[in-house]
Amino acid sequence: MRGAILQNTWKVRHLTKNLEGLKDAILRSNSVESTICLVQQAYDIDFTTFHLLKNDGQEFSNPFVRTTYPDAWVRQYLLNNYISLDPVIEQVIEESESFCWSELRIKPHHKKMLKVSLEFGLGSSGHSFVYSDLRGRRSVLSVNSTKPMRAWQAYMTPLIDEFETILPLIHTKGVTEALAEREGVPSLTSREHECLSLSSEGKSYSAIASELNLSEHTARSYLKMARAKLGCTTLAQAVGKAVRSGIL
Repeated sequence: MRGAILQNTWKVRHLTKNLEGLKDAILRSNSVESTICLVQQAYDIDFTTFHLLKNDGQEFSNPFVRTTYPDAWVRQYLLNNYISLDPVIEQVIEESESFCWSELRIKPHHKKMLKVSLEFGLGSSGHSFVYSDLRGRRSVLSVNSTKPMRAWQAYMTPLIDEFETILPLIHTKGVTEALAEREGVPSLTSREHECLSLSSEGKSYSAIASELNLSEHTARSYLKMARAKLGCTTLAQAVGKAVRSGIL
C-alpha cells in the first residue's frame, strides 16, 4: 500500500515538473484533436473530450467537439441523441464550476446512457473542467477513467490546478478552429493568437517578446505569419480583421 502511495506521489510531482513542457506542446500543436491526445498521454487517464458549447449569440450554432472516445461509442451517442441524457452536459449547462463526476446528480433518465457507456469500455469516474472567456464563450474539458472513484479522486485532486491552467490554452485553440470551420477564417496557432492579441493591446514587438519569453525576432515572425494568414498587408489590418471575425 505504501509503495503504491509513493509511486502515485512521484507521478504527480513528475507531472507538475513537466507542466511547462505540456503547455508549450499544447501551444505548438496543430489542432485540438492533437492537443487532447497530448493531455491524455501526459496523465493517467483513459479518455479525453473537449467541448465548445453553443452560446446565446449563436456564434457557434453547432457544438464543437473533439474526443478520444472509441468511434463506436461516438456513433452510438450521436445516433441515440445521448446528449439529451448526458448528466455531465446537463451539469455543465446548469453550473459554471468544474466538478468531479462523484458530484453528478444522477436522475432516472440518465441511467440508460450511463449503463450503455460502460458496455463500450468507458469508465464511471471522471472530472469536468469548465471555462468561460471574456466574450462569454464556454468550453468544457472532460477526462474519464476506469479507476474506482476513490482512487480517481486521490489521483486527480493534486492535479486540478494543472488542468485549470491548460484549459484556457485549449479553449483558445478550439475557438480559432471552430471559427475557421464555420466561415473559412484561417486557423492561427496559439502563439500567433497570443502575439496578435498582445499587439491589439498596443504592445510593441519587444514587449510581446518579453511577456511570452520569446526573442523579438520570433515574436515578429509569429505576427508576420498571422498577418499573412489573415490576408492583410499591415498588422493593424490583421488585428481589425481578427476582431471582426471573432478570433480576438
